[in-house]
Amino acid sequence: MEFLFVPMDFTIKKMPDVSGVAVDSRDTIYYTTRADTPVIVISPDGKYIKGFGTGMTKNPHGICIDRNDHVYVVDAMRNCVFKFNTDGKLLSTIGKPDSPLDTGVINYDFRTIRQNTNSFNHPAKIAALDKGDLFIADGYGNARVHHYSSEGKFIKSWGEPGDAPGQFNVVHGVGVDNQNGDVYVCDRENERIQIFTYDGELKTVWKDIWRPTDVCIRGDMVYVAELGEIMFVDNVLYTPGTRLHHSQARVFNRAGNELARIGTADSGVPGSFFSAHCITVNHADEVLVGEVNFPREDIWMSYPEGKGMSSKFHPFLQKFKARR
Repeated sequence: MEFLFVPMDFTIKKMPDVSGVAVDSRDTIYYTTRADTPVIVISPDGKYIKGFGTGMTKNPHGICIDRNDHVYVVDAMRNCVFKFNTDGKLLSTIGKPDSPLDTGVINYDFRTIRQNTNSFNHPAKIAALDKGDLFIADGYGNARVHHYSSEGKFIKSWGEPGDAPGQFNVVHGVGVDNQNGDVYVCDRENERIQIFTYDGELKTVWKDIWRPTDVCIRGDMVYVAELGEIMFVDNVLYTPGTRLHHSQARVFNRAGNELARIGTADSGVPGSFFSAHCITVNHADEVLVGEVNFPREDIWMSYPEGKGMSSKFHPFLQKFKARR
């Protein structure tokens, strides 16, 4: 199985980083970016439509759209989730903005978390089942997955800090399987995906996933964005350059067997990644991958084989199509 890079005709000439990406029922693309206007809406081929949420966020980190086209945006710094309609009207908020629960965490080190909470401390991403249930990855300052109803009512929460099965070290991404209700969790710094039942019971663990940031389940395939092990990011327990798996996206079947890889070690060229941070699949089975943390020279001193930073750059948001 092979995925081909599909160029998009972006009308936004300067695109800030893409922290989250989702599509609505018409395959219109919504992405979150760390800018004054945090939600940008573009057509399937990349043309700008509108933006919304101006002035509301501090660190928009993830986005999902439910089957009713409600748009959910996770703000890691404001410690809440905003619910919008597709016109950008705020409908409700999950969590109390600017009021993180005290877990005791210091510098995002999971070993310093003294207590788990059922609310947010720097949440990362969100996923919605077709029947409306919401699952929130929480995240940098906590080690939990939270389950909410479509109305924003808390149902349950699970997880604790650590590296044993069922424990987490940076709960960075979450995806849901509409066929059986399973919840896939990106346990980033433990370099694995843990799969839970709808009720939070651990089913299985996929190892050797290179710092997964996001996961999307469509049909019989599971799509994973991997940060890789070259780019330095914001966790005190990770030392860059010790291993050299580059950032990429991988595609698996439900049994965890790898079907395809997207991206090469030449991370600047179109079709590859510096730091894949989010992934989704539209109704035409096209894969969208967004990135953050484009490279600085000091970050890339340890780039494989001493190549240094590529002179070629691709957009922060890229599209791919499977070759059948």
